[in-house]
Amino acid sequence: MKRLWTYCIILFLCVSCEFINGSVVTEETIVAQEKQSIDLDTVDEFPSFASCDHLEKEAQKNCFFKALTDQIYERLSQNNLMVSKAIRDTIQVELHIDSLGSIKISNIRKAAFTTKQLPSLDSLIRESINNLPKASPANKRGIPVATKFVLPIILNVE
Repeated sequence: MKRLWTYCIILFLCVSCEFINGSVVTEETIVAQEKQSIDLDTVDEFPSFASCDHLEKEAQKNCFFKALTDQIYERLSQNNLMVSKAIRDTIQVELHIDSLGSIKISNIRKAAFTTKQLPSLDSLIRESINNLPKASPANKRGIPVATKFVLPIILNVE
């Protein structure tokens, strides 16, 4: 009987060691799996202004972009833009919103003809962006993150 218990204990120890070794998952494996599951191209919540916070996700996004474009168009319409030839151009304003909600212009792309006709256009756009209220940053998994996007502005000056 004593030998039977000894064999059972030895057998149990041999089998239990295999269970312990086989079920251990390394930290690197977990981190690698987590990195693959995170989509870095999208955010869970878009940046927002206080006036847009009460809306649903897609409506909030549209409200945010509408507020941006309205601010820029309002500033441009306050100035009498004088040109010698009609301008029809789409200006690409690259915006960066940091994790604190500050909005900065990274770059403004436009045709050379537009730059020649309206040399003060960049400063007007920068001024209108600087006059925006502070935004709530975008969130990814509940963490504020920086975002970049391009805001197209259609310019039609006669």
